[in-house]
Amino acid sequence: MQNKKLKKLLDSILVPALAILSGLVLMAVLIAVTKKPLLESYGILFSKGFGCVKIGNCAILTTLERATPIILTGLSAVVAFRSGLFSIGQEGQFLMGSVVAAWLGYSIHLPNGVHQVVIILACMAAGAAYGYIPGILKVKLGVNELLATIILNTIATLFIEYMVQFPLRADKATTAHSPIIDKTAELATFMPGSKWGVGFIIAIVMVIVVYIFLWKTKKGYEQRMAGQAKRFALYGGIASDKAAIRAMLISGALAGLAGAVEVLGVHRRIMTGFSVGLGFDGLTSAILGQTHPFGVMIVAILFAGLKLGAQLGLQLKLGIPRELGGTIIGFIILFIAARKFYEGNIESVRGWFKRKTEHKTRGEGG
Repeated sequence: MQNKKLKKLLDSILVPALAILSGLVLMAVLIAVTKKPLLESYGILFSKGFGCVKIGNCAILTTLERATPIILTGLSAVVAFRSGLFSIGQEGQFLMGSVVAAWLGYSIHLPNGVHQVVIILACMAAGAAYGYIPGILKVKLGVNELLATIILNTIATLFIEYMVQFPLRADKATTAHSPIIDKTAELATFMPGSKWGVGFIIAIVMVIVVYIFLWKTKKGYEQRMAGQAKRFALYGGIASDKAAIRAMLISGALAGLAGAVEVLGVHRRIMTGFSVGLGFDGLTSAILGQTHPFGVMIVAILFAGLKLGAQLGLQLKLGIPRELGGTIIGFIILFIAARKFYEGNIESVRGWFKRKTEHKTRGEGG
């Protein structure tokens, strides 16, 4: 039993690691096509994404800041996936949390400490409410959650654009944006010149909370059983409909929290084009992180670093398009989808080592 658990753990680490390695190898091919120096390109990519020249010039801090909403939207996807729901509504729920944060950030005036908490709770409620819609549609009407969340993402994007252009618009500048939030609504940062701060701590705490909820509590056990073994859950008295609704509420709340953190800790407002795919990045980190909270955290930081390195390093230093980072991430997802290929090869290597060991043991015995 212990060997099976160890094997499963190793596979859950090896498969994404090999997929990432495959993506980096493919990246080498793409860089070669641009006729840029390969080793220098890799060095610049990682130094600009994960390096730290000095306290005031630390790329890793920017990476952690950019990874924060990805971690939270990734956790949102984990809760849904583990409950047997293929929800991709993180983007829409994230946007709903964002618009609530921007509005409450300047429209109500509360003491520092209280203001942030009120806004965060309101954003989580907004995200949960938006997640409740596809949940209730699935349970009551049998609407596929994938289709429902795709449509709701589009509606949220259009709603945000309307709110920024009209009711929340601060002035008649070329780019529409909402008013700057009050100082009492801002999340504190840790370093001067960096927006890495309390938001990241909130994300790490949520990683631990989601892990404890899913793997250490009765309700979390019900969520996982409803997703992994529906028939077993049914005979065990687990109400799958309630589990589905609960999953969508929690998933939406986490995505709404991501929106709050992004507005209060980074942008201090919302503007035209605020939707930049952070919900979909979270979805990707959940898949690549093996739908595990700690896996999501690691992958989100890796993704953020690769994108930052491609933008600040490859594009500015070597003239290589920054879209290369996104392209590599896309290929890594494809490699993850081909997990059976990696699993088959891992098993072949294990078999080879086992035969070698047995042959050696027989030889020593003879």
